[in-house]
Amino acid sequence: MIFAALLSLAYRGMGLNRLEGRIVDDRTGQPLAATLLLVDENGKPVEIDGEHAHVEYLGKRRCYVDGAFALNARPGRLRAEVRRGLETLPLEADVDLSRQGSEALTFRLRRWIDMRERGWVSGDTHVHFLTQGDSHLQMRAEDLNVLNLLVSDFTNDRPKFSGKLDPVSTPGHAVYVGQESRDWQNGHVLLLGIRRIVEPFEPFGGKFQNRDEPNLAMSRILREARAQGGVTTWAHFCNLPGAESPIAIALKLVDAIDLITYDDPTQLPSHWGPWTNSGMSQAEFTVMRSLDLYYCYLNSGFQLPIGAGTDKMGDNIPVGSNRLYARPTGSPDYDGWLGGLKAGNGFITNGPMLTFDVDGRGSGEVVPFTGSRKVRARATARSILPFQRLEIVVNGEPAAVKPVANRPGADGLYAAEVEVALDLEGSCWIAARVAENPAVRNRILPRGLTVFAHTNPVYFLKDGAKVKDTASIRYLQKYLKGTNYWLNTAARFRTPGEKEEALRLADQAAKLYAALEN
Repeated sequence: MIFAALLSLAYRGMGLNRLEGRIVDDRTGQPLAATLLLVDENGKPVEIDGEHAHVEYLGKRRCYVDGAFALNARPGRLRAEVRRGLETLPLEADVDLSRQGSEALTFRLRRWIDMRERGWVSGDTHVHFLTQGDSHLQMRAEDLNVLNLLVSDFTNDRPKFSGKLDPVSTPGHAVYVGQESRDWQNGHVLLLGIRRIVEPFEPFGGKFQNRDEPNLAMSRILREARAQGGVTTWAHFCNLPGAESPIAIALKLVDAIDLITYDDPTQLPSHWGPWTNSGMSQAEFTVMRSLDLYYCYLNSGFQLPIGAGTDKMGDNIPVGSNRLYARPTGSPDYDGWLGGLKAGNGFITNGPMLTFDVDGRGSGEVVPFTGSRKVRARATARSILPFQRLEIVVNGEPAAVKPVANRPGADGLYAAEVEVALDLEGSCWIAARVAENPAVRNRILPRGLTVFAHTNPVYFLKDGAKVKDTASIRYLQKYLKGTNYWLNTAARFRTPGEKEEALRLADQAAKLYAALEN
């Protein structure tokens, strides 16, 4: 009897020390998934109870919480940081627990914008290793609508693939298991919305980390994915554009390039393979930033959409930290988002929300004109993360620049608005972007990324002619020359037929680039 009484007292003591908390929507009171960081009065992080995933963001380790959490230890004070993606104001609060009763702590999160309500669907093209259930929780906590979970040669999770929308999906939160195919020299590609795995599933092609496997022909893989109705993107173009990308882009085998993923598109890529294996010196074939390489394609007449993903493989980045907002074609679901990706009608971002139009025309639209034309371009950017400037660019050159105050406004947002009148005398593309000043390194985001956002362009074509910049076309021809050198001297395919096919496609691409000059 004495033991039972002591046990009862102990349980009551634990109950007194236990602290429960909730995270809810400020407007509706409904529970919200989010990320949570708790710190005690000594500045020591406090871990919540139970099993839960973590993520590093803005230099701090955070817990994923599905609406509710608990602590069995009860410090004297707590500092809480709660975050939920890019569309909700982050919450910071100090709590004096000596004045807190037994009622649950409640943190109310307030949206500053609802992009889905405005007709946008957000998506991350590139996620690895998560289970489908963890994918669904984390995308809700990051306020993300579409998550592409990719099986590949290194993830050992082929059984996740079903060829259809995963059953864990709910309205507004779609998980689809797709595929990444990888070759260290030729490049990486993403196969989204595919119905069947594209073989060979293994191994990683090329020489990488003490592995030396036959190279994979990316163009063949892209073609097979397309044949089954899949949507294809060139993975992490920002750091690994790969030797085959000028072939695949010229032959229109990719629906988009992922301009933000692993590296900062405003910096040089970390993988110099296409340049170091080109047979040319750096003086002859200079390494180019992925942003400028993308502009080369636009300036050569390609209407090439952009996408974004995280390449999440661990706790060092949240899903949706880099994302594409697209206007869905049809329903605002997974297929509609894929349609918007292909149409190039949205913008990519790791923070700022952009609006952009040129005389009422939006991203992805093609506007014919004759003679000369006067237009007015307008853009706005609003963000919970600090950024330095908002720009409107024409054929890659800034036409208007608006600097941003280094402090948020009363609403907690950093904001800028820019408008410019343009006289169009020839074919051009016009876009808006948030990009850091190269002289300043505000690398606050995972993997040292700067705050970045970029719209897909609006294309104005005079008399139906494509944009044509000779220097850009010649750079891409030089890139293809380097690819041909690599294919002829160092590439090692499984069969002679694969090599012959790669060289044949390179020759087709060369003819297309030559035709652009005429």
